[in-house]
Amino acid sequence: MISDRFLKIIAWTYIAALVAVTFAHLNWQAALGNPFDIFRAGALCLAGMLARLAYPQSPSFTCLLMIGSVLALSFSHFLVDGNYGSTLDIIVGMASGLWGIMLGSVLSKLIVPAAKRTPSY
Repeated sequence: MISDRFLKIIAWTYIAALVAVTFAHLNWQAALGNPFDIFRAGALCLAGMLARLAYPQSPSFTCLLMIGSVLALSFSHFLVDGNYGSTLDIIVGMASGLWGIMLGSVLSKLIVPAAKRTPSY
């Protein structure tokens, strides 16, 4: 079984890697066209899923983490490209992160036995 600490390291490393790839100079960014890259939506979905698996007992923290991640990515795109992007980019990013959180919630219920779960109030 994967430890909680290992999952947290993976989640934070992945989110940091998303921001680092945004700052990359060698055109590592995926580009499919406007209004939003499908690869970026998939990457944010995966980030939400990893965050939810890393923090299964605090869904509010994972939502705040994804909001912060999407805003950090939007700000890093501003620093690299010089434009803010559109509001649709932020909405799609938030929706992608939310889908990832929901997928992570389903996976965490499948992975963690029912006896080990603590009740949420």
